[in-house]
Amino acid sequence: MRYTFTQQGFERGCALWKDTVLKPASAAPGMVRMQLLTAAPSALAVGTWESKTDAEAFMRTGVFKTLMERIGPLLERNPEPELWELAAFAEGRP
Repeated sequence: MRYTFTQQGFERGCALWKDTVLKPASAAPGMVRMQLLTAAPSALAVGTWESKTDAEAFMRTGVFKTLMERIGPLLERNPEPELWELAAFAEGRP
């Protein structure tokens, strides 16, 4: 999901995202990784799930509705959903 905040709302919006989405996602079944990438005033939330079903189940908890109630006034425009598929991947050595 891509978020575009107002300049004044960026820091608060990112903090609210962490509290509202990241914390509950950390305990959600099937969650592999959750990231928030930032380039003020934009943020890109990237969730990696074991399955699309797990991601959809998490969204049914109402987390996005709650998030929008909290960050709505801080946004420049509505969030833009994006669905990406993994095309390539590499890991460094430990």
